[in-house]
Amino acid sequence: MCGRKEWFVELDEKVRGRVIFGDDSHADVKGKGKVMITQKNGEKKYITDVYYVPAMKSNIISLGQLLEKGYEVQMKNRSLSLKNKNGELVVQVDMTRNRLFTIDIESGEVKCMKTAIKDDSWLWHLRYGHLGFSGLKLLSKAKMVNRLPEINPPNQLCEACIKGKQHRQSFEVRKSWRARRPLEIVHTDIDGPFDIPSLGGNRYYLTFIDDYSRKCWVYALKEKSEALTKFKEFKEMAEKQSDQFIKILRSDRGSEYTKNLFEDFCKEHGIIHQLTVRYTPQQNGVAERKNRTILDMARSMVKGLGFESLCMQKVLARRLTHHSHV
Repeated sequence: MCGRKEWFVELDEKVRGRVIFGDDSHADVKGKGKVMITQKNGEKKYITDVYYVPAMKSNIISLGQLLEKGYEVQMKNRSLSLKNKNGELVVQVDMTRNRLFTIDIESGEVKCMKTAIKDDSWLWHLRYGHLGFSGLKLLSKAKMVNRLPEINPPNQLCEACIKGKQHRQSFEVRKSWRARRPLEIVHTDIDGPFDIPSLGGNRYYLTFIDDYSRKCWVYALKEKSEALTKFKEFKEMAEKQSDQFIKILRSDRGSEYTKNLFEDFCKEHGIIHQLTVRYTPQQNGVAERKNRTILDMARSMVKGLGFESLCMQKVLARRLTHHSHV
């Protein structure tokens, strides 16, 4: 039973009835339908035969109905485990002080970008991975994108942007020495592992950013151990294309950068390897900021598009395999 009408993706309001609770109180049933929930791993699931009871303040899932549908319910050591027909664990939750088993889930309605969003400004905001409206307005005014309509920034805030782009207070800004020619300083960092691998089975990505031009190269990795191989690949390509040599490589103290093979390779080619202080990612701010740019786009798309984000993974995967700019 559910008391929130907006959670239903299908609702037959012709179904009527009354529910009686243990204390002899009752509530009216004003419909029956299907609710879509989002699990913590991002997977979408449907719960069918859900009664719409407006008076309900909390949602209730019937264990009896789950058993009838072939689910396995086990309660042991103050914990409830729920498995599907294939024996896969769906959820495991501990008992609360009130002897209840509370499942923390999110609900979201499947929407189509073209039909659900009527405002062109919002539509292009979503298409560009939740790019700020000021940036969209600049693109439109300068006619940098074909068929991009006039952008009118809305008065309301984008909830997905607020959730997806939250950050800690910035580090104290001080003057820093900048490179005077390409490849004089290269910033690098690895982000991951991610719970859901890419279409190619990659769980990490590695970035190389030229301090002079701020040009960025992104490589997808299956394991962190591939970092040295990708650095060799990047070094050969970047030096040959620019007729310059990498002089300084700046990274954090991740194990993939501090291994003897990586250090030996840098010494062999005369590359100064600068390492940041432990637990101070701000000292590698250029690479960390690029990570934030990439992940802000991904999180905002997931929050704003829901089910469609699975389809957009193909687009994101293609972007991660091509060169980009900070």
